[in-house]
Amino acid sequence: MKLKLSKNEKNVLKLLIQNGRMRCTEIARKLDLTPQGVGKILKKLESSGIIQGYSTIVDYEKIGIEVFAIALFRFKSGLWTRIEEEDIKERVKGPHLIRVYRVPEGDVTHIVVYGFRSLHELDHYFHILQTEREHISELKKLYVFSSKSIMKDSPNDLLLKVLEELGKEKLARPEPPKPLTRN
Repeated sequence: MKLKLSKNEKNVLKLLIQNGRMRCTEIARKLDLTPQGVGKILKKLESSGIIQGYSTIVDYEKIGIEVFAIALFRFKSGLWTRIEEEDIKERVKGPHLIRVYRVPEGDVTHIVVYGFRSLHELDHYFHILQTEREHISELKKLYVFSSKSIMKDSPNDLLLKVLEELGKEKLARPEPPKPLTRN
């Protein structure tokens, strides 16, 4: 269910998307609100689950993660059950995993994004993965790229676009057609 946001809530959220470390006093100054008002807005956004946490954005390359891989897997299974899904979640844990996506149907059941310090580390990981887990999963395709290949690593522009469009939805909806009348 989509939550309706006030103008001030949207503006606070926009500023936080642009800079998650911005303090209440700075947000208040930029939006001509009180710091207490900003604090109440933040509390509401957090309690409603819109803001689920504050995170640090790290430059992977600067800390030595230079190789990424996107792996397409087919986990061998019967019917998908909640127990199997929990089992798969447990199996895809590890220090190299960045994101795991479940694909609802087809030859690929999961897409996994990995990060490694080197090609050697990637090769070693996938060699072990395939020898120890081939009875559980089948690697269908592997795409490897360097950290220099990453052109955009943030959904912030999308989030800002969605916030801009909230509230405009009512204005953009066409009026229903008028009933036909006989003369």
